[in-house]
Amino acid sequence: MNEIKIGNRQLLPSPGPASPASEKNDGFADRLKKAVKDVNQQQHTADDVIEKVVNGDLGVHEGMLTIGKADLSLRYMLQVRNKAMEAYREIMRMQF
Repeated sequence: MNEIKIGNRQLLPSPGPASPASEKNDGFADRLKKAVKDVNQQQHTADDVIEKVVNGDLGVHEGMLTIGKADLSLRYMLQVRNKAMEAYREIMRMQF
């Protein structure tokens, strides 16, 4: 598969042995921890960007893009949590 990029975003994974091997070894808990850390980092970045916009070091448009990205990732994480909790409740209601 060829690598496809738009701007600085990579749409398809670049070929290489490190990427597929690490994904195969990661369990659900590891991926979830990584996702939570990523969302947390984006929230901290958004906080820093707000300070830069207020100080005039960064434009409003760039700041809003970063804040929007952090907001979207947090909302997505909340939906994943809600689905996981729903699945847990469903499992707990099952009778064996």
